[in-house]
Amino acid sequence: MEIGVIFATLLLLVVLFLIVRLIIGPLKVLTRFFINCGISLIIIIAVNFIGAYLGYHVPINPVSVMTIGLLGAPGFVMVTFLSFLFI
Repeated sequence: MEIGVIFATLLLLVVLFLIVRLIIGPLKVLTRFFINCGISLIIIIAVNFIGAYLGYHVPINPVSVMTIGLLGAPGFVMVTFLSFLFI
């Protein structure tokens, strides 16, 4: 086998590896974000279920779900505080 073919194959493998890494990295972040948004939706529903007995309601909308999904516990505190403050 010629040395040029070997180098071209190695270069192709490196480029393929870099392309796969660039595609998989953001997919992991997006997957984690959507999982966190699903968990935050379940938490908001649970808070609304418990809050129905106490007269408290957190609105379920994409902004509140994504805020809690992105920020986690501080986002939950912020959304519930703002809901309590403005509603």
